[in-house]
Amino acid sequence: MLGRAVSMAAAMKKTKPKLESLPYLRRVRAAVGRRAQEAVAVAEAIAELAEPAMREFESSDCLAGFLAAAGFRVTRPWKDLPTAFRATAGRGRPAIGILAEYDALPDCGPRPGEWGHGCGHNLLGAASALAGIAAAELLRRLGEAGRIIVFGCPAEEALAGKVFMAARRAFSGLDAVLAWHPDGATRADIAGGAAMDSVLFRFRGRTAHAAGGPEQGRSALDGAMLTDVAVNYLREHTAENTRMHSVITDGGRAPNVVPDSAEIWYYVRGKDRKQVDELRGRVRLCARAGALATDTRLRMTVQTSNTERIPNRTLGDMLDAILHRCGPPSFTPRDVRAAAGLLPGKKYAATVDPIRTEQGRGSSDEDNVSWFAPLGRISVACVPKDTIGHHRQYAAAIRLPGAHRGMLKAAEVLAAAAVELALNRPLLKKAQAEFHKQRRGKKYDLPMPANARPPVYARPAGATSEIRNPKSEG
Repeated sequence: MLGRAVSMAAAMKKTKPKLESLPYLRRVRAAVGRRAQEAVAVAEAIAELAEPAMREFESSDCLAGFLAAAGFRVTRPWKDLPTAFRATAGRGRPAIGILAEYDALPDCGPRPGEWGHGCGHNLLGAASALAGIAAAELLRRLGEAGRIIVFGCPAEEALAGKVFMAARRAFSGLDAVLAWHPDGATRADIAGGAAMDSVLFRFRGRTAHAAGGPEQGRSALDGAMLTDVAVNYLREHTAENTRMHSVITDGGRAPNVVPDSAEIWYYVRGKDRKQVDELRGRVRLCARAGALATDTRLRMTVQTSNTERIPNRTLGDMLDAILHRCGPPSFTPRDVRAAAGLLPGKKYAATVDPIRTEQGRGSSDEDNVSWFAPLGRISVACVPKDTIGHHRQYAAAIRLPGAHRGMLKAAEVLAAAAVELALNRPLLKKAQAEFHKQRRGKKYDLPMPANARPPVYARPAGATSEIRNPKSEG
């Protein structure tokens, strides 16, 4: 028994990746440090802007300006997505992508009704840009080939930006792609989140006086409400891992007018596309029943669709090894006191956790990207453990000095990983071989219309269209 345990430990030791970037970690850290203040200024500027999905005009300006000032070639807007961009530095292969996000959430601002970064995307975008800058700088100084491509990805909170970018071949031709997210823990993550469909059900009826002649009306709102009643009964007969949640986005204007128009919006989630496709069909039957019962007309629209992740253990092991070598964020006593003042009883994580291999219940459009190139992803502690996400508590925590410390650590790890993939061709080939094996026999097939267009909003009046550099603005 002891011999078996020893042999298993030896086998696990052998699987640890041999890293080529370790001799350069000090130089990566120095490159991150040189632009740390600029990155913090970018993160704070985006936090103040707190722009909604697909309307992140000035937030996109900030990140694009940061990258352009560092010598990146910026294409913006990218295709028909006004707040998306692609920033490239370097030459030749491999082509390493880094994903940046910068959209905010409703009701997460300092006061009720205001937008705020309740998921920390201000930190996410700034760290990804800084990682790209540091990696490109080091590869240039080493005289090594390789392109670093930072993708400005709008509307992650709408689970849509990368879906539309992928449909326009943004991620085709990448050799690997890296991503991260602020969290209460520090670890590599290979599992990803749930597959998901964002579905709108629009009901059309007939108006009438709700008291004087209700028999003449056909209530679209009743159709939407009966749909939700049916979906609630459906929950008893679906797998435990599934999720179906909704809001009514249009329910009429006055109680004494029978609503002739109503809309209910669902997120339908499951472990993979197959399960979500089946569940969406059953939810559609609930909506058809609601329309039939109320003699109203129904139209269903799939707004966006997320896939499950194509896992890549090779990149997960690489990122885990780099995280352990770099260490978790080092929070100071001042950081701890500041967090305790805001969130009494909650503390920052002080260790690197094991690789997360269990699929999450939430969803992200970054999982769609994993179908186009090997994806490696980390979480880094930027807020105290158990801070409530998608909440103004989180939006306040990401403004603390400890959050900036976590952000800079994420940039360091991602930059080291990008350099590793550029220098360590055997490891990159192993990750790609695993990707092709995992991808074999699977089709990237979403239920959205082939000609689906992203929602496009006009730049606010008076807002500049020039790339901004927060450092130059003081």
